[in-house]
Amino acid sequence: MFRSKLLWRLYIGFATILFISTVIVGITLSRQLSENTLEEIQNSLSVRSEMLSEIAEDFFLTRPDSNFSAVTQDTVVRLGRATNTRLTVITPEGWVIADSEEQPAVMDNHSQRPEIIEARDSGIGTASRFSQTQQQMSMYRAIPVMKNQQLLGFVRAAVPLTTVDQQLAQLQRLILLSASIVAIAALLLGLYFVNRVTGPLRSMTEAAEAISKGDYNRRIEVVDRDEIGSLAAAFNRMARRSAQRMDDITRDRNRLSSIFAGMVEGVVDVDEDQKIVHINQVAAELLGLSINGSIGKSLWEEVRVTEIITALEQTLETQKVVNTQMRRPSNEDDQVVNIYAAALQHEQGDSIGAVIVLNNISKLDQLERIRRDFVANASHELKTPITAIRGLTETILDDEKMAADIRQGFMEKVHAQSIRLSSLVTDLMTISRLESDHQDKSVHAFDLGELVRRSMADCTALSQEKQLQTELSLPDSAMIINGDAQAISQLVDNLIDNAIKYTENGGTVSVKLEKENNTAKFTVEDSGIGINPQDQQRIFERFYRVDKARSRELGGTGLGLSIVKNIAEEHDGNVTVASNPGMGSTFTITLPLNQKQSQAY
Repeated sequence: MFRSKLLWRLYIGFATILFISTVIVGITLSRQLSENTLEEIQNSLSVRSEMLSEIAEDFFLTRPDSNFSAVTQDTVVRLGRATNTRLTVITPEGWVIADSEEQPAVMDNHSQRPEIIEARDSGIGTASRFSQTQQQMSMYRAIPVMKNQQLLGFVRAAVPLTTVDQQLAQLQRLILLSASIVAIAALLLGLYFVNRVTGPLRSMTEAAEAISKGDYNRRIEVVDRDEIGSLAAAFNRMARRSAQRMDDITRDRNRLSSIFAGMVEGVVDVDEDQKIVHINQVAAELLGLSINGSIGKSLWEEVRVTEIITALEQTLETQKVVNTQMRRPSNEDDQVVNIYAAALQHEQGDSIGAVIVLNNISKLDQLERIRRDFVANASHELKTPITAIRGLTETILDDEKMAADIRQGFMEKVHAQSIRLSSLVTDLMTISRLESDHQDKSVHAFDLGELVRRSMADCTALSQEKQLQTELSLPDSAMIINGDAQAISQLVDNLIDNAIKYTENGGTVSVKLEKENNTAKFTVEDSGIGINPQDQQRIFERFYRVDKARSRELGGTGLGLSIVKNIAEEHDGNVTVASNPGMGSTFTITLPLNQKQSQAY
């Protein structure tokens, strides 16, 4: 309470006003009492001088003798003592014939005393002066004693001013004491009432400080129903509404943060000074930034991408949406990002920054490139046998006299091209079926070992024709997997067929099936021509050939390994390749085992 600056300001102001008022009232009251006291003394002197005038008149009229003078002196002394007043009887010539404080015989002539001179001139004489007789300040009042317009003498009454001063000092002490008591009581009451005023204000200040620090549950106790109480009640209402609004803001902020965090697009929010206010994880990963480390820093300091900086500057300058794209070349696939920049504004239209949305379309760009390549390759692959068939048939039709053996050769070529065209269409239909989400899947459990054995048997003639040494390693027990047996059979056939085709005469082809970590591991190894490292990741693309001339010579369509990869992934497996040019290749397929057999193993 005593640390409140407002309380002390109000209290010091109140105390100052109280002090000044007390001083003014005290001085005014003291002065008024002094005047009233002097007036009362003057009235008292007037009454006593009039009384003494009656006594002195008889004395002046009887021409006093010595006996009467003594009696008058005694009377004056007795009256003076009774009234605490100095009484003096003076002749018209100024000689003192009676005095209550001194013997008349030893007293000087008083004709030149100021009060006597004034009484002779105006009828009443007053004076406050130093008394030579009593050696102190006194107040005098003198009046003439008249009889039939004849001056008989003067009478004078006087009181010491020390007595008056004592009375005034006593009154002043009483006033000072009373004023002090009243002032102390007023100060205590003032402190109480000032605290009643500043207490709620102090509570409001503490509550405001608490709210500024995030404690929105702080409230003020409303005691009175006056203006301060109304202010406290209004403050409590404001605090409740602020708490509700803060809850709404926090909820909206958390929702917005969750939305930003869950977006597949990168989002960067900057203020009007191009400083980063918010960035989500996707944007941070795209731009190689740290979320916490980049907040509050200028975008151009953190991001070295010209397209993003240019888009931001354009949208802030024009206040319009800017769309652009950035492309980062890489050894594998290019990184392609669509950039969307939009300015943010207040309701009044003032700019408050901008938001940048980064949409990584690298996969889409890659798929689009693959689609374009696929269309181009498919068109080319289809056109080649069709062109050959058309040319051969047109030659046969145009030459009716063609020799039978030549015609037979042309027909065999047409037949071979039709077989190639049929294989190509079949592989395209297989790719389409595998990539379709709505295909009818024939899934059941079967023995992968038996399927591999049949496939090797089917390729025996071709391997013997090329004088290849083939090796087959199968487990002793059945290797049961779940899947489409026809698709898996095509996978196995393609890998074994490729190994035989691309292995030179007299080479070696090894086929092995084994269990590894609850999976069936199928490996085809050959001693063929091998594959360059830069081609190994692309051989699974449709129509991609390492050696196009050799592939067409061997009757390949360029879709075999793409079909293998699709079938493996369709069965929750994967395919890998390890190869060195001139030293052969090893293709490995892993497929999950049937759950029951996996437990049995």
